[in-house]
Amino acid sequence: MELDKILSQMSDYTTDAIVITKALTEDRNIGPEIVYVNKSFTTLTGYEAEDVIGKTPKILQGEKTDKRTLARITHAIEQKKTVSAELLNYSKDGYEYWVEINLNPIFCPESGECVYFLATERDITERKTAESRLIRAIEEAEAATKAKSDFLANMSHELRTPMNGILGLAEIVQGMDLQDDVRECVDAIHSSGISLLTLLNDILDLSKIEAEELEIEEYAFRTHDILKNIKDLTALSASRKNLNFDISVNLNVPEWLCGDSKRIQQIIFNLVGNAIKFTEMGGVSLSIDYKKDANKEDFLMIQIQDTGIGIPDEFHKHLFNKFSQADTSISRKFGGTGLGLAITKYLVEMMNGTIGFTSKVNHGTTFYVSIPITEAPAQDILQTEIKVSNENALKGVNLSEIRALVVEDHPINQMLVIKWLKKLGVFQIDSAMNGFDSITLLRNNSYDFILMDCQMPELDGYETTSLIRDMEKQMNTRTPIIAMTANAMLGEREKCLAAGMDDYLSKPLNFAQFQHCIAQWIGASPNEETEESGHTEGAYMDASVPVDLTRLNEFTEGDKDTEQMVINLFLDTAYESFDMLKNAQLQDNPEDWSKAAHSMKGASGNLGAMALHSLCSDAEHKGDVSKEEKSLILSNLYAEFGKVESYLNGLH
Repeated sequence: MELDKILSQMSDYTTDAIVITKALTEDRNIGPEIVYVNKSFTTLTGYEAEDVIGKTPKILQGEKTDKRTLARITHAIEQKKTVSAELLNYSKDGYEYWVEINLNPIFCPESGECVYFLATERDITERKTAESRLIRAIEEAEAATKAKSDFLANMSHELRTPMNGILGLAEIVQGMDLQDDVRECVDAIHSSGISLLTLLNDILDLSKIEAEELEIEEYAFRTHDILKNIKDLTALSASRKNLNFDISVNLNVPEWLCGDSKRIQQIIFNLVGNAIKFTEMGGVSLSIDYKKDANKEDFLMIQIQDTGIGIPDEFHKHLFNKFSQADTSISRKFGGTGLGLAITKYLVEMMNGTIGFTSKVNHGTTFYVSIPITEAPAQDILQTEIKVSNENALKGVNLSEIRALVVEDHPINQMLVIKWLKKLGVFQIDSAMNGFDSITLLRNNSYDFILMDCQMPELDGYETTSLIRDMEKQMNTRTPIIAMTANAMLGEREKCLAAGMDDYLSKPLNFAQFQHCIAQWIGASPNEETEESGHTEGAYMDASVPVDLTRLNEFTEGDKDTEQMVINLFLDTAYESFDMLKNAQLQDNPEDWSKAAHSMKGASGNLGAMALHSLCSDAEHKGDVSKEEKSLILSNLYAEFGKVESYLNGLH
């Protein structure tokens, strides 16, 4: 048998279609002429050999055949080069099919000229159909996920309004004289409402993550600032449960890092908050370290350890699942939605980090977080410091040497004062929640000035100042003490000065007055531009808006995460103040009544809820009125607080 016949039979046995064409003719529009096809070609296309020989491959192409792929094939033919491509063709009956083409030039041994092209075509229709279905399924899944996220976000927003109404009415009823069984039911309604509102907030956060609306940023930040914020936000919760809360930082942790400090702070805050919530005795510790792995990549190592209830082994693998808690009794006893750890894990993984834990029932839990991070370049640090320096409101002194102590028991007020001091350029700031803590700090440190709240539990500002002055007599020193009080009655300034304080600021604090006062006592001068922008008194505010957002922005500087954090903190402390007011009314305790009204007055004023501030101010001086009159005062407070709460929640 001749060789050409043997080769022809061999080509018929292959399952791939084979097409041989002449080299490209001079007329490009005509295309190469087909000179041979095998039997598999006929099986694939429906065309017999006599149907196509003498014609061009264009007979197989149609309207959906990709023009760019054809152009690439034509270019390879012109260059006498091999090419591979996937192409949609049409059978003799008009059906679409996909082929994977491998096209190779055939050269004449004598002349070296390209005379033919050999194309092998493999049917990939099933694979392409599966790919198309998969792509379509992915698109449908993504659309469904987006629709779900949009639905959850919209529903969480919409449900807040009726939820706030339920809470507001429940709180009004709580302020009335009720039988014990009725009060128990109303308290259960209120507690359930708070739990549902927390769930809505967690769902909204989760929907943002699933909709990929959260982005991880990189910028220079001070490690100390994160830890200071965590301490300020969680120390109060720990102290209320008589828990120790310790923060330790390894000496090798750089002062400046480059990453997303807001997200790192959110991760730590979630884990520390969980640790405090699930710990009844003992304490919680936060440790920070900075290490290199085997590939010499830098990592921020975060460890949160508690002495709480622990996690049973059978629940370990589900712990980071959405809506997951160790068992239903956990949710009943401690509350929560089971979303906090899921959100935390998302954030860690978005930063290419890892999170894990070890736990023993009734002994506690330790969480470990590892986040890739780098030390901030000197240029980035310099730019950040220059930016801060340019924004300083105080001039004429070296602010890096100024050290301040803030003594304030209310977290909202403390946060505002610290933010304002930083805005003025003062960054060396220590804080104390009560007079005893401030005395301890003063024994080991020296300060350029002290900002002292007058109304504090255990040891108030007047008594604390007297003790400080007695200490200073022995050391022959005197630190300026500036009183901060929400008591606007005549004679309050004189009372502060008589206690040994040097100056007086009235709450709600005014930034222009605040900066003038601080400047005076450290020998500086205010920045004129900041001074002008700080005057907000007398600004027009719509009476229908219960919160002046210019005050809220003093806390947040436009950052939405900080804004939500401040709002949650304000609402939590307000709920506690209402509980104190209600108990004081029922027990006819005028002192506790006035203290609770005073606390809410300062916080609401500093947040910008001026109508609520005014009602609290009036209530503060009504400690001796009858239970019936206090019930009416509480109703008015609940009504106004309901407006404030609804407005603040509506911001997100």
